[in-house]
Amino acid sequence: MSTHAQLSPSKRHRWALCPGSVREEAKYPEERSGPAAIDGTHSHTLLEHCIKAGLADPTLMVGVRLMDDEGEFVIDADRAARVKMAIEYVKSRVTQLNGIAEVVPEKRVDPQWFTGRDDLSGTVDIQIIGGGVLEIVDYKDGMAEVPAEGNLQLEQYALGKLAECRKGYNVPDQYPWHEVRMTIIQPKLALRGGTPITTWTVPVSELLTKISVLVDQARATDNPDAPLIPGDSQCKYCRAKGACSALAGNVMKEVGIMFQPIADQTFEIAQQSADRDPAVMSDDQIRQVMEAAPLMRQLLEAVEKEALRRLEAGQSIPGLKLVNGRGSRTWALPEEEMAKKLVKMGIPKTAIYETKLVSPAKAEKLVWEKRDGTKVSLTPRQMSRMEQEYVSKMAGKLTVVPESDSRPAVVKNAAPMFSVVEAAPAAESVPSWLS
Repeated sequence: MSTHAQLSPSKRHRWALCPGSVREEAKYPEERSGPAAIDGTHSHTLLEHCIKAGLADPTLMVGVRLMDDEGEFVIDADRAARVKMAIEYVKSRVTQLNGIAEVVPEKRVDPQWFTGRDDLSGTVDIQIIGGGVLEIVDYKDGMAEVPAEGNLQLEQYALGKLAECRKGYNVPDQYPWHEVRMTIIQPKLALRGGTPITTWTVPVSELLTKISVLVDQARATDNPDAPLIPGDSQCKYCRAKGACSALAGNVMKEVGIMFQPIADQTFEIAQQSADRDPAVMSDDQIRQVMEAAPLMRQLLEAVEKEALRRLEAGQSIPGLKLVNGRGSRTWALPEEEMAKKLVKMGIPKTAIYETKLVSPAKAEKLVWEKRDGTKVSLTPRQMSRMEQEYVSKMAGKLTVVPESDSRPAVVKNAAPMFSVVEAAPAAESVPSWLS
């Protein structure tokens, strides 16, 4: 029934918060998957394969080749370890349900029975059904933290599954589940000390009250004049952000304490104003700038991308031009031939090759061939021993994040305002103004 792009659950964080984004994104073609998206697709493929194989251990599949929509890939130890976290979680849930549970991978759900719309369906990574509980599990392979609680994507998935179930009942309010668990698994968060698995549990009765919210949010996108409401979450992957006046206006408003308008409506850093020097800014001013920083970075990156697109298409932008970046130098001859040339020049052969021990991360991913041609890698036991006995983990560089970040805070004691010095020897005579 709808003519605009599908309002998928995975994009709900965008269209629900910024209804006008659907209209604006339609003006731009779909972008090709980047390295991160391709990597995520490969991990989801491995996860589905392991579930269909009876919750098989992915670490036993290192070196195996799989195929998906993004092409062929070889399972490495790092990917296998990440997916194993999801498999182990599913196993633990099945055990908690006394082994009486249905595990369903990659299943499409659709809330159309509730909403009357055909543009709200999506595919759930994992469904775990048993013990009067429906669990929706979403696997994410990125580093950007996505909490389960209040997650609109999971909520839409759950409503889709409830709608699918409700169609089979004569009594509308009768369901086989009394609550819905919604879980997000993000293995990479463990690398930075975050919480890789989070769960949000909601009674079915409470979840059903969200139907009207979903319908209202979807209808808002149908309005030709739907508003543009910028924000870090909704703008992050929006194709239209480079030309979004609302985003630009919001950024300039939020960081107005650091930027000032000039006649041609651009902005420059206020270097002369003492009250805009970060060293004398108030805590509240610092907080405002830090909160606006993600949006500002998004705007700058998007504008640069849009400028590049226009200039590459042959358009002219007064004051800007295309240039070649600084290219790297490479040898003009094949490696072996080049090595011979350098040796002839008098350079010792030992000096023209570099050897360096691999990092722990690369060691975990190594796949090599035995004499019989079979491919092998470190076993989980070997990796565990290596991690415990041979790897030292240093704290990462200190960084400032919002309080909502799951990583524990590093508390620093404020430096004393005054130094403590030893008392000077008593003088023979004390000035009257000191007595």
